[in-house]
Amino acid sequence: MRAARKKVVVPILLGLAVLQAHSQDREIDPNEALQSLLSKALTITISARVLPPDALDDQAIWNAETEKLTLPGRPIKVRLDGDNVRIYLVVTPYIQESGEILLLAQGQVWLSEPTDKEVKYSSTFYSIPVTFGEKVLFFPLGVSSEEPRSKDFFNIELEIKIVPYKESP
Repeated sequence: MRAARKKVVVPILLGLAVLQAHSQDREIDPNEALQSLLSKALTITISARVLPPDALDDQAIWNAETEKLTLPGRPIKVRLDGDNVRIYLVVTPYIQESGEILLLAQGQVWLSEPTDKEVKYSSTFYSIPVTFGEKVLFFPLGVSSEEPRSKDFFNIELEIKIVPYKESP
């Protein structure tokens, strides 16, 4: 997967680097410009899990993972579709002077009950300070506070992790 990603990402970054070099009216080695961009690039891994009530992480009934490449200040978008739910997650990492990351996470959820013709919409927005490699859990539907939990209740958990591109496996 990493080799396929490089085949797509490297030409795009190289093209951006060449455009940037031409716009500054000075000669820059394209390889140097590419290395400069790659040194700033971030890999964001988002793991999605659907968990039944009172489940542990290894008891997920559905798992998905995506890995996206971005630059600080540029958002990535993830869309999850289920039978009666649609979730959009938009995350934007900003590198702070301290070297930590300020992660802006916006979630949008459209949820319909099978017996209802009504669609419920909710939106959340968080700014979260994180460090490279730290895992952040995001619950776009929230966490049930019902006791005991109904057997029909499931948690959707999104785990977000950011590492510098050059350190990603």
